[in-house]
Amino acid sequence: MSRRDRVTEPAELAANLVRFLRRMEDHAASDPANLILIDELAEALRETKLRAIARAGRAAREGGDYSIGEIGRILGVSKQAVHQLMAKGKVLLEEQRARLGVVSLRERRRARLADAGVRDRRAVG
Repeated sequence: MSRRDRVTEPAELAANLVRFLRRMEDHAASDPANLILIDELAEALRETKLRAIARAGRAAREGGDYSIGEIGRILGVSKQAVHQLMAKGKVLLEEQRARLGVVSLRERRRARLADAGVRDRRAVG
């Protein structure tokens, strides 16, 4: 199996991230200015979790493997809390898409199809 064909499992990714964070701890212990970097990582992880919750919630609404209630039980929160977290994550997803230019690409695609008189057969959010 080539390196390209290898699938990295989520638990393996998490273990690698934990090892990385322990190294960051060492760096911050020897130079407390690096604590700023740990704050940045903590914020990135928080935003990653919210975006993942929003995407999991969307999948749940579209008949995915887990329901909103099950997602809540996994997180140890109520369904209402999952909906609140999903809303925060949706905002972050929209900001991310705008930064990456996804929104403007979609708009240009729609405009070109409309100009060509072609119905958009794969309309997305």
